[in-house]
Amino acid sequence: MPCLLTPAHLVALGACQFFILLLFININFAPIPLIIFVLICSAAPFFPRISFFLPIISCGNRTVKRVAITFDDGPDPKVTPLLLELLAQHGITATFFVTGMLAEQYPEIIKAIINGGHTIGNHTYNHSPILMLKSPGVLHSEIASAQNTLLKFGIKPLAFRPPVGITNPYLWRALIENGLFCVNFSCRAGDFGNRRVKNLARRLLAKVTPGDIILMHDVAPGDCDTKFLIQEFSALISGLKDKGLEIVPLCHLIGREVMQTTISDDLKADPVALFYNGLAERYDQEQFDTKVSLSRSTELRLFSAQIPVIFAGANRVLELGAGTGIFTLEIARNCTEVIAADISENMLKLLEKKAGDAGITNIKTVHENVETMNMNGTFTVVCAFSALEYLTDLPAFFTRIARHIEPGGTLYFITARSSLFRLFTQIGNAMRQGLWLKAHSHREIESMLTSAGFERITISSHLLKSCVSGGMLLEVVARRPVTAAVSEGR
Repeated sequence: MPCLLTPAHLVALGACQFFILLLFININFAPIPLIIFVLICSAAPFFPRISFFLPIISCGNRTVKRVAITFDDGPDPKVTPLLLELLAQHGITATFFVTGMLAEQYPEIIKAIINGGHTIGNHTYNHSPILMLKSPGVLHSEIASAQNTLLKFGIKPLAFRPPVGITNPYLWRALIENGLFCVNFSCRAGDFGNRRVKNLARRLLAKVTPGDIILMHDVAPGDCDTKFLIQEFSALISGLKDKGLEIVPLCHLIGREVMQTTISDDLKADPVALFYNGLAERYDQEQFDTKVSLSRSTELRLFSAQIPVIFAGANRVLELGAGTGIFTLEIARNCTEVIAADISENMLKLLEKKAGDAGITNIKTVHENVETMNMNGTFTVVCAFSALEYLTDLPAFFTRIARHIEPGGTLYFITARSSLFRLFTQIGNAMRQGLWLKAHSHREIESMLTSAGFERITISSHLLKSCVSGGMLLEVVARRPVTAAVSEGR
Protein backbone atom coordinates (compact mmCIF):
# COMPACT_ATOMS: atom_id res chain seq x y z
CA MET A 1 0.00 0.00 0.00
CA PRO A 2 1.26 3.50 -0.77
CA CYS A 3 2.22 5.70 2.18
CA LEU A 4 0.60 8.97 1.15
CA LEU A 5 2.22 11.24 3.69
CA THR A 6 1.75 14.94 2.89
CA PRO A 7 2.26 18.35 4.48
CA ALA A 8 -1.44 18.17 5.40
CA HIS A 9 -0.70 15.23 7.72
CA LEU A 10 2.16 17.06 9.40
CA VAL A 11 0.09 20.20 9.87
CA ALA A 12 -2.73 18.08 11.32
CA LEU A 13 -0.30 16.46 13.75
CA GLY A 14 1.01 19.84 14.81
CA ALA A 15 -2.51 21.19 15.27
CA CYS A 16 -3.44 18.26 17.49
CA GLN A 17 -0.32 18.69 19.60
CA PHE A 18 -1.01 22.39 20.13
CA PHE A 19 -4.64 21.55 20.93
CA ILE A 20 -3.57 19.15 23.68
CA LEU A 21 -1.00 21.61 25.01
CA LEU A 22 -3.54 24.43 25.17
CA LEU A 23 -5.98 22.24 27.07
CA PHE A 24 -3.57 22.49 30.01
CA ILE A 25 -2.78 26.18 29.54
CA ASN A 26 -6.07 27.81 28.60
CA ILE A 27 -8.93 25.62 27.44
CA ASN A 28 -10.63 28.57 25.74
CA PHE A 29 -7.77 28.82 23.21
CA ALA A 30 -7.50 25.07 22.63
CA PRO A 31 -9.77 24.97 19.53
CA ILE A 32 -7.73 27.64 17.73
CA PRO A 33 -5.08 25.30 16.20
CA LEU A 34 -7.81 22.98 14.92
CA ILE A 35 -9.75 25.90 13.43
CA ILE A 36 -6.60 27.14 11.72
CA PHE A 37 -6.00 23.66 10.29
CA VAL A 38 -9.53 23.50 8.90
CA LEU A 39 -9.11 26.95 7.32
CA ILE A 40 -5.82 25.92 5.72
CA CYS A 41 -7.42 22.75 4.35
CA SER A 42 -10.29 24.79 2.94
CA ALA A 43 -8.00 27.30 1.23
CA ALA A 44 -5.14 25.07 0.00
CA PRO A 45 -7.05 23.43 -2.91
CA PHE A 46 -7.44 26.81 -4.58
CA PHE A 47 -3.70 27.50 -4.72
CA PRO A 48 -2.53 25.40 -7.70
CA ARG A 49 1.15 25.67 -6.82
CA ILE A 50 0.94 24.50 -3.19
CA SER A 51 1.80 20.86 -2.56
CA PHE A 52 -0.43 20.51 0.50
CA PHE A 53 -2.48 17.40 -0.24
CA LEU A 54 -0.06 15.85 -2.75
CA PRO A 55 3.16 16.63 -4.64
CA ILE A 56 2.46 19.19 -7.37
CA ILE A 57 4.80 20.22 -10.16
CA SER A 58 4.02 23.79 -11.17
CA CYS A 59 7.26 25.11 -12.65
CA GLY A 60 10.72 24.18 -13.84
CA ASN A 61 14.21 25.43 -13.06
CA ARG A 62 13.98 29.16 -12.39
CA THR A 63 17.64 29.77 -13.23
CA VAL A 64 17.34 28.72 -16.88
CA LYS A 65 15.53 30.96 -19.38
CA ARG A 66 13.06 28.36 -20.57
CA VAL A 67 9.28 27.99 -20.38
CA ALA A 68 6.72 25.40 -21.46
CA ILE A 69 3.27 26.08 -22.90
CA THR A 70 0.27 23.94 -22.10
CA PHE A 71 -3.35 23.95 -23.26
CA ASP A 72 -6.36 22.72 -21.31
CA ASP A 73 -9.93 21.61 -21.98
CA GLY A 74 -9.63 20.50 -25.64
CA PRO A 75 -9.54 19.22 -28.20
CA ASP A 76 -11.75 21.71 -30.04
CA PRO A 77 -12.35 21.34 -33.80
CA LYS A 78 -12.47 25.13 -34.25
CA VAL A 79 -9.27 25.94 -32.39
CA THR A 80 -6.93 22.97 -31.98
CA PRO A 81 -6.19 22.29 -35.69
CA LEU A 82 -5.32 25.97 -36.27
CA LEU A 83 -3.21 25.99 -33.14
CA LEU A 84 -1.32 22.90 -34.32
CA GLU A 85 -0.54 24.68 -37.59
CA LEU A 86 0.79 27.69 -35.68
CA LEU A 87 2.97 25.56 -33.44
CA ALA A 88 4.35 23.69 -36.45
CA GLN A 89 5.26 26.99 -38.14
CA HIS A 90 7.32 27.97 -35.10
CA GLY A 91 8.77 24.50 -34.52
CA ILE A 92 7.30 24.37 -31.02
CA THR A 93 5.84 21.44 -29.14
CA ALA A 94 3.26 21.83 -26.39
CA THR A 95 1.37 19.66 -23.95
CA PHE A 96 -2.39 19.32 -24.33
CA PHE A 97 -4.35 18.35 -21.22
CA VAL A 98 -7.42 16.89 -22.89
CA THR A 99 -10.72 15.54 -21.59
CA GLY A 100 -11.68 11.96 -22.31
CA MET A 101 -15.12 12.93 -23.59
CA LEU A 102 -13.77 15.31 -26.26
CA ALA A 103 -10.99 12.89 -27.16
CA GLU A 104 -13.67 10.33 -28.01
CA GLN A 105 -15.63 12.89 -30.04
CA TYR A 106 -12.63 14.14 -32.03
CA PRO A 107 -10.18 11.24 -32.39
CA GLU A 108 -8.66 12.71 -35.55
CA ILE A 109 -7.51 15.78 -33.60
CA ILE A 110 -5.92 13.62 -30.90
CA LYS A 111 -4.02 11.77 -33.62
CA ALA A 112 -2.94 15.10 -35.14
CA ILE A 113 -1.62 16.25 -31.75
CA ILE A 114 0.41 13.07 -31.38
CA ASN A 115 1.65 13.12 -34.98
CA GLY A 116 2.76 16.72 -34.47
CA GLY A 117 5.19 15.60 -31.76
CA HIS A 118 3.16 17.08 -28.92
CA THR A 119 2.36 15.36 -25.65
CA ILE A 120 -1.02 14.70 -24.07
CA GLY A 121 -2.01 14.82 -20.42
CA ASN A 122 -5.06 13.59 -18.54
CA HIS A 123 -7.62 16.32 -17.69
CA THR A 124 -10.41 13.98 -16.45
CA TYR A 125 -13.25 12.66 -18.57
CA ASN A 126 -15.97 15.28 -18.18
CA HIS A 127 -14.03 18.26 -16.77
CA SER A 128 -16.38 19.01 -13.91
CA PRO A 129 -15.29 22.19 -12.07
CA ILE A 130 -16.68 20.76 -8.84
CA LEU A 131 -15.06 17.34 -9.28
CA MET A 132 -12.96 17.74 -6.13
CA LEU A 133 -16.15 18.11 -4.09
CA LYS A 134 -17.42 14.73 -5.21
CA SER A 135 -16.74 11.31 -3.71
CA PRO A 136 -13.35 9.56 -4.06
CA GLY A 137 -15.03 6.94 -6.22
CA VAL A 138 -16.26 9.53 -8.71
CA LEU A 139 -12.84 11.18 -8.78
CA HIS A 140 -11.12 7.87 -9.49
CA SER A 141 -13.66 7.02 -12.20
CA GLU A 142 -13.20 10.39 -13.94
CA ILE A 143 -9.43 9.97 -14.07
CA ALA A 144 -9.49 6.28 -15.02
CA SER A 145 -12.09 6.80 -17.76
CA ALA A 146 -10.00 9.52 -19.39
CA GLN A 147 -6.89 7.37 -19.08
CA ASN A 148 -8.57 4.37 -20.67
CA THR A 149 -9.87 6.53 -23.52
CA LEU A 150 -6.39 7.88 -24.28
CA LEU A 151 -4.81 4.45 -24.08
CA LYS A 152 -6.83 3.54 -27.18
CA PHE A 153 -4.66 6.00 -29.13
CA GLY A 154 -1.51 4.09 -28.25
CA ILE A 155 -0.36 6.56 -25.63
CA LYS A 156 -0.30 6.59 -21.87
CA PRO A 157 -0.44 10.01 -20.18
CA LEU A 158 1.72 10.30 -17.08
CA ALA A 159 0.82 13.90 -16.25
CA PHE A 160 -2.54 14.91 -14.82
CA ARG A 161 -3.97 18.38 -14.43
CA PRO A 162 -7.10 18.77 -12.29
CA PRO A 163 -9.93 20.96 -13.58
CA VAL A 164 -9.24 24.59 -12.65
CA GLY A 165 -6.10 23.37 -10.88
CA ILE A 166 -8.09 22.46 -7.76
CA THR A 167 -6.92 19.51 -5.63
CA ASN A 168 -8.23 17.57 -2.64
CA PRO A 169 -7.01 14.94 -0.11
CA TYR A 170 -8.16 12.01 -2.26
CA LEU A 171 -6.44 13.00 -5.48
CA TRP A 172 -2.98 11.56 -4.83
CA ARG A 173 -4.23 8.02 -4.28
CA ALA A 174 -6.32 8.19 -7.46
CA LEU A 175 -3.28 9.38 -9.40
CA ILE A 176 -0.94 6.70 -8.05
CA GLU A 177 -3.49 4.00 -8.83
CA ASN A 178 -3.67 5.27 -12.42
CA GLY A 179 0.06 5.80 -12.92
CA LEU A 180 -0.07 9.62 -12.95
CA PHE A 181 1.50 12.62 -11.25
CA CYS A 182 0.06 16.12 -10.86
CA VAL A 183 1.20 19.03 -13.05
CA ASN A 184 -0.37 22.43 -12.53
CA PHE A 185 0.95 25.79 -13.73
CA SER A 186 2.76 28.93 -12.59
CA CYS A 187 1.62 31.47 -15.19
CA ARG A 188 -1.91 32.10 -16.40
CA ALA A 189 -3.80 35.09 -17.74
CA GLY A 190 -7.16 34.55 -16.07
CA ASP A 191 -8.84 33.90 -19.42
CA PHE A 192 -11.67 31.92 -17.77
CA GLY A 193 -11.53 29.20 -20.40
CA ASN A 194 -11.11 31.69 -23.29
CA ARG A 195 -14.08 33.77 -22.22
CA ARG A 196 -11.65 36.67 -21.75
CA VAL A 197 -9.20 36.55 -24.64
CA LYS A 198 -8.58 40.27 -25.26
CA ASN A 199 -4.94 41.17 -24.48
CA LEU A 200 -4.22 37.53 -23.60
CA ALA A 201 -0.65 37.67 -24.90
CA ARG A 202 0.10 41.00 -23.21
CA ARG A 203 -1.19 39.77 -19.84
CA LEU A 204 0.91 36.63 -19.99
CA LEU A 205 4.06 38.40 -21.18
CA ALA A 206 3.76 40.90 -18.34
CA LYS A 207 4.08 38.18 -15.70
CA VAL A 208 6.01 35.30 -17.31
CA THR A 209 9.36 34.40 -15.74
CA PRO A 210 11.99 31.70 -16.45
CA GLY A 211 10.82 28.22 -15.53
CA ASP A 212 7.11 28.97 -15.90
CA ILE A 213 4.55 26.43 -17.02
CA ILE A 214 2.13 28.61 -18.97
CA LEU A 215 -1.57 27.71 -18.94
CA MET A 216 -3.85 28.49 -21.89
CA HIS A 217 -6.95 26.89 -23.40
CA ASP A 218 -7.54 25.47 -26.87
CA VAL A 219 -11.30 25.96 -26.86
CA ALA A 220 -13.50 28.35 -28.84
CA PRO A 221 -13.32 31.90 -27.42
CA GLY A 222 -16.37 33.58 -25.97
CA ASP A 223 -15.51 37.24 -26.57
CA CYS A 224 -13.95 37.14 -30.07
CA ASP A 225 -13.53 34.94 -33.11
CA THR A 226 -11.11 32.04 -33.44
CA LYS A 227 -8.80 33.96 -35.76
CA PHE A 228 -8.23 36.59 -33.08
CA LEU A 229 -7.42 33.88 -30.51
CA ILE A 230 -4.79 32.35 -32.82
CA GLN A 231 -3.30 35.82 -33.31
CA GLU A 232 -2.99 36.16 -29.55
CA PHE A 233 -1.23 32.78 -29.37
CA SER A 234 1.13 33.91 -32.13
CA ALA A 235 1.85 37.19 -30.36
CA LEU A 236 2.64 35.29 -27.17
CA ILE A 237 5.12 33.00 -28.94
CA SER A 238 6.86 35.97 -30.56
CA GLY A 239 6.87 37.86 -27.27
CA LEU A 240 8.44 34.97 -25.39
CA LYS A 241 11.22 34.77 -27.97
CA ASP A 242 11.77 38.52 -27.73
CA LYS A 243 12.21 38.12 -23.97
CA GLY A 244 14.90 35.53 -24.62
CA LEU A 245 12.77 32.71 -23.23
CA GLU A 246 13.15 29.40 -25.03
CA ILE A 247 9.91 27.46 -25.42
CA VAL A 248 10.69 23.82 -24.63
CA PRO A 249 8.57 20.67 -24.24
CA LEU A 250 7.07 20.31 -20.79
CA CYS A 251 9.05 17.13 -20.15
CA HIS A 252 12.31 19.02 -20.69
CA LEU A 253 11.27 21.84 -18.38
CA ILE A 254 10.28 19.61 -15.45
CA GLY A 255 12.73 16.78 -16.10
CA ARG A 256 10.04 14.10 -16.22
CA GLU A 257 8.23 12.33 -19.02
CA VAL A 258 4.62 13.41 -19.34
CA MET A 259 3.48 10.76 -21.81
CA GLN A 260 4.53 7.26 -22.84
CA THR A 261 4.14 5.93 -26.35
CA THR A 262 5.19 2.38 -25.47
CA ILE A 263 2.51 0.74 -23.36
CA SER A 264 3.12 -2.37 -21.30
CA ASP A 265 0.47 -4.97 -20.58
CA ASP A 266 0.15 -3.60 -17.06
CA LEU A 267 -1.79 -0.41 -17.54
CA LYS A 268 -1.50 0.61 -13.90
CA ALA A 269 2.15 1.54 -13.52
CA ASP A 270 3.96 0.52 -10.37
CA PRO A 271 4.49 3.71 -8.31
CA VAL A 272 8.23 2.98 -8.05
CA ALA A 273 8.56 2.41 -11.81
CA LEU A 274 6.52 5.53 -12.55
CA PHE A 275 8.65 7.67 -10.27
CA TYR A 276 12.02 6.47 -11.53
CA ASN A 277 11.01 6.39 -15.17
CA GLY A 278 10.19 10.06 -14.84
CA LEU A 279 13.35 10.81 -12.87
CA ALA A 280 15.73 8.83 -15.11
CA GLU A 281 17.16 11.67 -17.18
CA ARG A 282 18.15 13.73 -14.16
CA TYR A 283 18.80 10.85 -11.75
CA ASP A 284 22.60 10.97 -11.87
CA GLN A 285 22.63 14.72 -11.40
CA GLU A 286 20.32 14.40 -8.40
CA GLN A 287 22.47 11.68 -6.87
CA PHE A 288 25.65 13.74 -6.94
CA ASP A 289 24.57 17.41 -7.01
CA THR A 290 21.91 17.47 -4.28
CA LYS A 291 21.56 16.60 -0.60
CA VAL A 292 21.46 12.86 -1.32
CA SER A 293 25.02 13.03 -2.67
CA LEU A 294 26.45 12.45 0.81
CA SER A 295 24.76 9.06 1.01
CA ARG A 296 25.62 8.07 -2.56
CA SER A 297 29.24 9.17 -2.22
CA THR A 298 29.55 7.08 0.94
CA GLU A 299 28.19 4.05 -0.89
CA LEU A 300 30.65 4.54 -3.73
CA ARG A 301 33.55 4.77 -1.30
CA LEU A 302 32.50 1.57 0.48
CA PHE A 303 31.90 -0.21 -2.82
CA SER A 304 35.31 0.79 -4.20
CA ALA A 305 37.01 -0.76 -1.19
CA GLN A 306 35.17 -4.05 -1.79
CA ILE A 307 35.94 -4.35 -5.52
CA PRO A 308 39.19 -6.34 -5.13
CA VAL A 309 37.73 -8.39 -2.29
CA ILE A 310 34.29 -9.33 -3.64
CA PHE A 311 33.98 -8.51 -7.34
CA ALA A 312 37.43 -9.04 -8.88
CA GLY A 313 37.43 -12.33 -10.77
CA ALA A 314 33.77 -13.10 -10.04
CA ASN A 315 31.84 -15.11 -12.62
CA ARG A 316 28.16 -14.05 -12.72
CA VAL A 317 27.06 -11.04 -10.68
CA LEU A 318 23.44 -10.02 -10.11
CA GLU A 319 22.88 -6.36 -9.25
CA LEU A 320 19.46 -5.61 -7.82
CA GLY A 321 18.06 -2.14 -8.52
CA ALA A 322 20.88 -1.28 -10.92
CA GLY A 323 19.29 1.99 -12.03
CA THR A 324 21.41 4.03 -14.43
CA GLY A 325 24.52 1.96 -13.72
CA ILE A 326 26.31 4.05 -11.11
CA PHE A 327 27.90 0.86 -9.79
CA THR A 328 27.23 -1.52 -12.68
CA LEU A 329 29.95 -0.46 -15.10
CA GLU A 330 32.73 -0.87 -12.55
CA ILE A 331 31.33 -4.25 -11.51
CA ALA A 332 31.35 -5.32 -15.17
CA ARG A 333 35.02 -4.36 -15.52
CA ASN A 334 35.90 -6.83 -12.76
CA CYS A 335 33.79 -9.89 -13.52
CA THR A 336 32.68 -12.14 -16.37
CA GLU A 337 29.00 -11.14 -16.58
CA VAL A 338 26.59 -8.74 -14.85
CA ILE A 339 22.83 -9.18 -14.74
CA ALA A 340 21.50 -5.69 -14.02
CA ALA A 341 17.87 -5.78 -12.83
CA ASP A 342 15.63 -2.79 -12.26
CA ILE A 343 11.92 -1.93 -12.30
CA SER A 344 12.53 1.24 -14.35
CA GLU A 345 12.85 0.70 -18.08
CA ASN A 346 14.08 4.25 -18.64
CA MET A 347 16.85 3.88 -16.08
CA LEU A 348 18.04 0.68 -17.75
CA LYS A 349 18.10 2.35 -21.15
CA LEU A 350 20.50 4.94 -19.76
CA LEU A 351 22.60 2.14 -18.27
CA GLU A 352 22.76 0.42 -21.66
CA LYS A 353 23.83 3.67 -23.33
CA LYS A 354 26.58 4.22 -20.77
CA ALA A 355 27.83 0.66 -21.30
CA GLY A 356 27.79 1.11 -25.06
CA ASP A 357 29.70 4.38 -24.85
CA ALA A 358 32.28 2.72 -22.61
CA GLY A 359 32.59 -0.33 -24.87
CA ILE A 360 31.39 -2.69 -22.13
CA THR A 361 29.59 -5.74 -23.54
CA ASN A 362 29.18 -8.09 -20.56
CA ILE A 363 26.10 -6.44 -19.03
CA LYS A 364 22.63 -7.92 -19.51
CA THR A 365 19.71 -5.75 -18.34
CA VAL A 366 16.51 -7.22 -16.93
CA HIS A 367 13.42 -5.01 -16.69
CA GLU A 368 11.52 -6.62 -13.82
CA ASN A 369 10.54 -6.19 -10.20
CA VAL A 370 13.52 -7.69 -8.39
CA GLU A 371 11.27 -9.14 -5.70
CA THR A 372 9.36 -11.32 -8.15
CA MET A 373 11.77 -11.66 -11.09
CA ASN A 374 12.67 -15.03 -12.51
CA MET A 375 16.14 -16.04 -11.30
CA ASN A 376 18.00 -17.92 -13.99
CA GLY A 377 20.80 -20.09 -12.64
CA THR A 378 23.19 -19.13 -9.87
CA PHE A 379 25.47 -16.19 -9.15
CA THR A 380 28.88 -15.73 -7.62
CA VAL A 381 27.83 -12.40 -6.15
CA VAL A 382 24.46 -10.74 -5.57
CA CYS A 383 24.61 -7.06 -4.66
CA ALA A 384 22.33 -4.07 -4.10
CA PHE A 385 22.85 -0.41 -3.27
CA SER A 386 19.97 1.40 -1.52
CA ALA A 387 17.46 -0.82 -3.33
CA LEU A 388 16.31 -3.33 -0.72
CA GLU A 389 14.36 -0.60 1.10
CA TYR A 390 11.59 -0.98 -1.50
CA LEU A 391 11.00 -4.70 -0.93
CA THR A 392 7.82 -5.73 0.83
CA ASP A 393 9.12 -8.95 2.46
CA LEU A 394 12.88 -8.80 2.96
CA PRO A 395 13.21 -12.05 5.02
CA ALA A 396 11.43 -14.05 2.30
CA PHE A 397 13.56 -12.40 -0.35
CA PHE A 398 16.79 -13.33 1.44
CA THR A 399 15.61 -16.95 1.65
CA ARG A 400 14.77 -16.95 -2.04
CA ILE A 401 17.95 -15.27 -3.22
CA ALA A 402 20.08 -17.62 -1.12
CA ARG A 403 19.08 -20.50 -3.38
CA HIS A 404 20.60 -18.65 -6.33
CA ILE A 405 23.96 -17.83 -4.82
CA GLU A 406 26.70 -20.40 -5.43
CA PRO A 407 28.02 -22.27 -2.39
CA GLY A 408 30.73 -20.02 -1.04
CA GLY A 409 29.26 -17.08 -2.96
CA THR A 410 28.60 -13.61 -1.56
CA LEU A 411 25.61 -11.40 -0.84
CA TYR A 412 26.77 -7.78 -0.57
CA PHE A 413 24.48 -4.82 -0.05
CA ILE A 414 24.25 -1.37 1.46
CA THR A 415 20.91 -0.42 2.93
CA ALA A 416 19.19 2.08 5.21
CA ARG A 417 19.81 1.73 8.92
CA SER A 418 16.90 2.57 11.21
CA SER A 419 17.66 5.64 13.29
CA LEU A 420 16.22 9.02 14.23
CA PHE A 421 18.04 10.73 11.34
CA ARG A 422 16.79 8.04 8.96
CA LEU A 423 13.23 8.66 10.13
CA PHE A 424 13.39 12.18 8.74
CA THR A 425 14.53 10.90 5.34
CA GLN A 426 11.76 8.28 5.39
CA ILE A 427 9.19 11.01 6.03
CA GLY A 428 10.67 13.08 3.20
CA ASN A 429 10.50 10.16 0.80
CA ALA A 430 6.90 9.38 1.73
CA MET A 431 5.99 12.98 0.93
CA ARG A 432 7.89 12.80 -2.37
CA GLN A 433 7.09 9.34 -3.72
CA GLY A 434 4.12 8.25 -1.64
CA LEU A 435 6.15 5.26 -0.45
CA TRP A 436 7.62 4.40 2.93
CA LEU A 437 11.15 3.09 2.45
CA LYS A 438 11.98 0.46 5.04
CA ALA A 439 15.03 0.74 7.27
CA HIS A 440 16.40 -2.00 9.53
CA SER A 441 18.65 -2.40 12.53
CA HIS A 442 21.91 -4.35 12.68
CA ARG A 443 20.18 -7.07 14.71
CA GLU A 444 17.23 -7.37 12.29
CA ILE A 445 19.46 -7.79 9.24
CA GLU A 446 21.65 -10.35 10.98
CA SER A 447 18.62 -12.35 12.09
CA MET A 448 17.11 -12.35 8.59
CA LEU A 449 20.34 -13.51 6.97
CA THR A 450 20.97 -16.21 9.57
CA SER A 451 17.45 -17.57 9.08
CA ALA A 452 18.04 -17.60 5.30
CA GLY A 453 21.11 -19.82 5.77
CA PHE A 454 23.94 -17.30 5.37
CA GLU A 455 27.13 -17.41 7.42
CA ARG A 456 30.22 -15.23 8.04
CA ILE A 457 27.94 -12.22 8.26
CA THR A 458 29.71 -8.89 8.62
CA ILE A 459 27.67 -5.74 9.25
CA SER A 460 29.09 -2.25 9.71
CA SER A 461 27.36 1.11 10.03
CA HIS A 462 28.34 4.33 8.25
CA LEU A 463 27.33 7.95 7.55
CA LEU A 464 26.70 10.49 10.31
CA LYS A 465 27.92 8.02 12.89
CA SER A 466 28.56 9.62 16.26
CA CYS A 467 27.99 9.20 19.97
CA VAL A 468 24.33 10.11 19.47
CA SER A 469 23.81 8.35 16.11
CA GLY A 470 24.72 4.86 15.04
CA GLY A 471 24.88 5.89 11.40
CA MET A 472 22.39 5.94 8.53
CA LEU A 473 23.75 3.14 6.32
CA LEU A 474 24.46 -0.53 6.92
CA GLU A 475 27.11 -2.27 4.82
CA VAL A 476 26.53 -6.01 4.80
CA VAL A 477 28.64 -8.94 3.57
CA ALA A 478 27.28 -12.47 3.94
CA ARG A 479 28.44 -15.81 2.52
CA ARG A 480 26.63 -18.93 1.47
CA PRO A 481 28.06 -22.01 3.16
CA VAL A 482 30.44 -23.92 0.89
CA THR A 483 28.43 -27.05 1.58
CA ALA A 484 25.11 -25.42 0.70
CA ALA A 485 22.95 -27.32 -1.75
CA VAL A 486 21.44 -25.17 -4.44
CA SER A 487 17.97 -26.55 -4.98
CA GLU A 488 17.20 -24.56 -8.11
CA GLY A 489 19.17 -25.09 -11.27
CA ARG A 490 20.11 -28.72 -10.52
